[in-house]
Order: sequence, then structure tokens, then C-alpha cells
Amino acid sequence: MGVFISLFFCIFVFMKNIKQLFRRRPDLLEKPEVQELIEYTQELEGNVFEKKIEETYNKEHILKSMLSDILTSCREHEENKLLQDRYPELYEKVDADSLVKNLMDYIISMNAKNDLRL
Repeated sequence: MGVFISLFFCIFVFMKNIKQLFRRRPDLLEKPEVQELIEYTQELEGNVFEKKIEETYNKEHILKSMLSDILTSCREHEENKLLQDRYPELYEKVDADSLVKNLMDYIISMNAKNDLRL
């Protein structure tokens, strides 16, 4: 059984070519246990690859969403600034420092929630 655990470790961790692993003992490839282990390892390899794709897509989607939110906020600020210039008595002047602080807080909180590693 120890041989099979070592084989599994070699295939899974190093993702070597199966024929390369059995170049000295090709007769082992015919054993049902080895074939089962190879199939299981290939299935795990596929799952790992799919998981990496999902993580990449999710992070990309989150970042796109964040950038969209930021862009929307910037556009709203520009519109409010134009209105404030036109109608100073109706619109309160916005403090740029508070805008930057809110933006930083938003990015930091999204980074923490989604493990974006920014």
C-alpha cells in the first residue's frame, strides 16, 4: 500500500507524465489498483484546474464590480459638483477628503471580504 501512496503523491504533487513515472516498471500500469489511482488522480487534477478557473473568474468579477461602483460614484460626484456650481444655495459642497476616505474604506472592506490580496 505504501507504494500506492507514494505513487499518488508523485502524480498529484508533481503532475508528471504517467509513462515517465512507470518507465522502469511498466507492468505496474496493468494493475487495477494503479489504474484506479491514476483515474482518481486525473479527476483530482481536473477539479483543481476547475477550482483555479472559478477563483480567477470570481475575483475578476468582484474587481469589475468594484471598479464599476467607483466609476458610478465618481460620475455622481461630477454631476453634483456641476449642480453645486450652478445652484450653490441648493447643493451642499462636498468635501474631497471625505470622498477619498470613503473610497479607501470601500476598497479595504472589499479586499478583506473577498481576499483580493490588494
